Amino acid sequence: MRVTFIRTDKGNVAHVTTRSIEKLAERLKEDTKQGTVAELRRLLPMIISNGWTFRDMHRLPRIIPAMEMTKDTSGELAFKAWNGLVLLTIGTLADREQVAQAKQLAMGLPSTLAAFMGSSGKTVKLLVRIAPANGHKPLTEEETERLYQTAYPFAMKVYGGLFTGRIIQEKPTARAGFRMSLDPEPLLNTKATALTVPAVPLAAPAVQTQPAQRQTDYDKYADYEYLYRSAIEQVREAMGSRFEGDPHRDDVFMTELAQRLRQFGFPEEEAVLHMRSHLWTRVEDEHIRAIVASAYATDAKPTKEPSGSRIRHQQQQLMAALEKKYVFRYNEVMGYAEYRPNNTWVHPYVPVDERVMNRMAIDLRLEGIDAWDKDVSRYVHSAYVPVYNPVMEYLHQCRGKWDGKDRIRELAKTVPTKNGHWVEWFYTWFLGMVRQWQSTIYDRYGNQVAPLLISKQGWNKSTFIQSLLPPELQWGYTNQLDVSEKRSTLQAMSQFLLINLDEFNQISPQLQQGFLKNIITLPSVKVKRSYGKHIEPFPRLASFIAATNQADVLTDPSGGRRFLGVELTGPIDVSRRPNHEQLFAQALQAIDNREPYFFNDEQTLEIMASNREFLQLTPAEQYFNDCFEIATSEEDGQYLTSSAIFAHIKKMAGSDLRLNSLNHFGRTLSNIPDMIKKRTIKGTEYLVKLKK
Repeated sequence: MRVTFIRTDKGNVAHVTTRSIEKLAERLKEDTKQGTVAELRRLLPMIISNGWTFRDMHRLPRIIPAMEMTKDTSGELAFKAWNGLVLLTIGTLADREQVAQAKQLAMGLPSTLAAFMGSSGKTVKLLVRIAPANGHKPLTEEETERLYQTAYPFAMKVYGGLFTGRIIQEKPTARAGFRMSLDPEPLLNTKATALTVPAVPLAAPAVQTQPAQRQTDYDKYADYEYLYRSAIEQVREAMGSRFEGDPHRDDVFMTELAQRLRQFGFPEEEAVLHMRSHLWTRVEDEHIRAIVASAYATDAKPTKEPSGSRIRHQQQQLMAALEKKYVFRYNEVMGYAEYRPNNTWVHPYVPVDERVMNRMAIDLRLEGIDAWDKDVSRYVHSAYVPVYNPVMEYLHQCRGKWDGKDRIRELAKTVPTKNGHWVEWFYTWFLGMVRQWQSTIYDRYGNQVAPLLISKQGWNKSTFIQSLLPPELQWGYTNQLDVSEKRSTLQAMSQFLLINLDEFNQISPQLQQGFLKNIITLPSVKVKRSYGKHIEPFPRLASFIAATNQADVLTDPSGGRRFLGVELTGPIDVSRRPNHEQLFAQALQAIDNREPYFFNDEQTLEIMASNREFLQLTPAEQYFNDCFEIATSEEDGQYLTSSAIFAHIKKMAGSDLRLNSLNHFGRTLSNIPDMIKKRTIKGTEYLVKLKK
């Protein structure tokens, strides 16, 4: 069993090595050459209280215990072997004595392989052995991930009986790891027996619509827990031996504790959270809130308000109460306000709907604030709530992190095709997609092309397309858009990031040649919000991509330049997950370097020429090809009007050829590639040669 060590250098390049569990235990007994772990522990109180960051964090290698990993040919982390381990974290502990006690307690369970102090000095890391009930050992990272998703909560329950309320719940993932630590006495049991966990299905797990927030060893909750325990010890010392046993039942002790938390810089709701997590079995929640509210109340004596300021005072009370208990933001992509509790416990943002606002209004009235649901709504839907853009936040996290490897073209090469232009086409389109996310209503052009993947069924087209977006932005993907619904299509273009026109062959020629051809070129969209009074312009976010099982799907020759038709020669390789951070970091740097994210005239001609093999010919075009050839000179052919050409075709086709309009037939002739035409008194004439 070998665990994975990952060290990142100053150039953001990851260096991967593996070591046995025994070597890991030996390595934990000594600090790094620079004494980085000891320095972290010395600075941690100041880091917490001042909101600093630890500048030498990159010197601490990251260790992944659940899998042995390596680097593949493209430099990405790749699965090598399953280790049968789950990582648990016990914390936050007050001192070294509690750390030692927690280690000994954990080693009392036969499934504990190792127990050692975390790098902060306030946690204990446990490596727990596991085994699936069906005996099937994972052979891929996907299987390991599914087993870990089941094993982690199972291990949490088993160890939760020993460490009630002490296990820090983290996002369960097989790539979970910890920073290199220092523990002179790590505990190791190489004869540990595995916990038998329920078997998991081989099917892939469902994609989360909203990814869980990440927690690390240094998450804010753990930091506040450390300060909370310090506050308890200070209050005990200040009050002496007045209380014996558990003083938490005493209101005087809890009041002193709340006041100390206030001095330590705890937000009021954060103080409530931590006191409640330690006292929930002994003290009522409302009693805790009342004590904390009293401790956090301002010391200024109330003064009689002028009658004209009553409404303003009520509004200030309402805003202060809402901001104390909740964090609000306006999601400008989705077009609604979101909220979460105002504390550091893991909790995703959720939309503020009518039921939520009614509950908030009731809570405010229970606190003695004269507020109604309309008052809450007025604040939540005002400019006092900060704007949040999930796309810009994700791109900001990626910017400046590209390590120099061409990930975008490598991703394009996983699509097998004989089209020699595909890799460069995909690269330009990918840049255009990212640039589209940064667009405004004042942009003149949108991402005007869409890749069209053509192959037989089951060649991973849809899987590849969906994998283009990272998990954090999967909410922005859809393959269920009905483009015949014009209003919903325009609205989707302002809210989604990538629209997959799946089963492209089912889109009618009329839609292809009309509405679809037009919307792909739009730089922005104009729609009316729900319950809105006016049509408003919105930035267009979405780019298009398409997939089909049929080759002859393009029905408009002039619109063929809007699609990058590519026929697959085999299934797409989707065995490796894309490194999304590097993909988008590369795209952002390319855009910043002014690389083109659109196609020039020469490339457009190449696209149109390539797409001819995917054109769906009308009966009139097919009959024309049977009767005529395109001439290159008058010596080789003759100029004929569309009616004359049709008359020749009619002799051959008879009643089988139905034509509603000669004008439409003329447009068909004009769109035939390389057709030479001229304008005469008879109308438009075409240079053709009658086949013999």
